[in-house]
Amino acid sequence: MHLHQRRTSHQRGSRGASSVLEDMTANRNNETGVRGSTEAVDPGKSVSSPRRVMEAILSGIKKGRYVPGQRLIEADLTRELKVSRGPVREAFKRLAGEGVLVLNKHRGAFVRAQSRDEVRDMMCVLEVLAGLAAKLAARHINEGDNRQRLQEAFESAMHEGEEGETLAFLDERRRFYDTLYDIGRNRELQHMVPRMQISLLRLQFQAFVSRKQHESQLKELHAIVEAVMEGDSKKAERTARAHLRRRRLSLTTLPDDAYAAATQH
Repeated sequence: MHLHQRRTSHQRGSRGASSVLEDMTANRNNETGVRGSTEAVDPGKSVSSPRRVMEAILSGIKKGRYVPGQRLIEADLTRELKVSRGPVREAFKRLAGEGVLVLNKHRGAFVRAQSRDEVRDMMCVLEVLAGLAAKLAARHINEGDNRQRLQEAFESAMHEGEEGETLAFLDERRRFYDTLYDIGRNRELQHMVPRMQISLLRLQFQAFVSRKQHESQLKELHAIVEAVMEGDSKKAERTARAHLRRRRLSLTTLPDDAYAAATQH
């Protein structure tokens, strides 16, 4: 099978809104703008103030404005979003309950950074989930437009991957996995995926991924797609699990600097 690693200008403009917010804001499909801009967070929308603050923080994490280990300044959010301290504090509590933020009684709210043990535990779970997703996707690949959808998501990820471990690549890789899970048609499996925590993990270690490791990841994604496209469920599961296993090994053997942010909160 020949996989084209270029996409058309039409595909370039068809990137999805955001499923980084999906698990936290399932009732909405649009993203909320950030970067100090209050234009994209419309105070007139019929959504609670704490919810608007949550969406702005989540969108900020996705866009790289907020990174693991960073302290969130309450006064900045109240000014940017034109809300009082109450909604901001409530949003902090809710996001802490979701594992996105960490609250320190004396120092405030921090974007959660994961320790080495936490990364090891999460990657073990993701290995199983990704393997099952690939197996199910292989079984359903010839239904409807599944083959085309996976091909397009893969090509988009590969295209952005040419520039390295950029935010755009992380976003397209996330969309690739979302497509893989969706094709498998198992809703319970999709609900089990900790999307926001995965995004935080990727951001935390983005700067520590070497060019060689990045290129290896691209080759492994290619191998997963080939197995799924062949409809070989066993091979697809085996390949996906091997990819996550190697990823876990590379992350858990990073130097202590990669985990320094986890000690800041």
